[in-house]
Amino acid sequence: MDRFMKTISMILVTVLLSTIGYASELSQKKILLHVISSPLAWSDSQLEQKLTCDLSRWPAVRVVATKNKETLQPAFPNSYYNIDSLINWGREIGGRYLMVVKVTKEGLERHKSFHLPLVFHKYETVGIIEGEIRFIDLKRGALLMAEPFSVTQKGPRIFQATMDDDINDPDLHLTAPAKIAFFDELEKKLSKQLSKRVRKLVGVRF
Repeated sequence: MDRFMKTISMILVTVLLSTIGYASELSQKKILLHVISSPLAWSDSQLEQKLTCDLSRWPAVRVVATKNKETLQPAFPNSYYNIDSLINWGREIGGRYLMVVKVTKEGLERHKSFHLPLVFHKYETVGIIEGEIRFIDLKRGALLMAEPFSVTQKGPRIFQATMDDDINDPDLHLTAPAKIAFFDELEKKLSKQLSKRVRKLVGVRF
């Protein structure tokens, strides 16, 4: 009898743990993440990895990068602006939300930021990433967010006499390793900004 009761108890515990695990999985907010960006001349963009890392730090969120080559999935819709196509695509893969991040610009700019006539001026190099984020509730078929984003970061800067006026001054340049590190920090900055917006939408507390 004791052996029988122990067996029953073990079965009940196993079922209970399985039920808890299944309920926990259902309670997770599964986000499909799709990042669209052009190849960079100096390195590959790591924005997708950074977003996955930032968003998945919260247990209630499970992030699935849709560009995983190990899983078979339908091709991403040709029209990024067709919400119905995005909803149908996300539902076919399976998820609660679809987060599409489209980077339209990622690079360096140089411009004159200060000028004192006939005396001197200041040139500076600025890193910039621009684009748009679209966040869709696949279950409700609703577009929750469609907003542009832009992040910048200051790089090297120099003061020149007015007569020099050389925007190609070597001191404004970044070496290849410095450029990789520079944009790594800039992508981290963008990832934290976008993650903060998304966590508010899905109701994840900080």
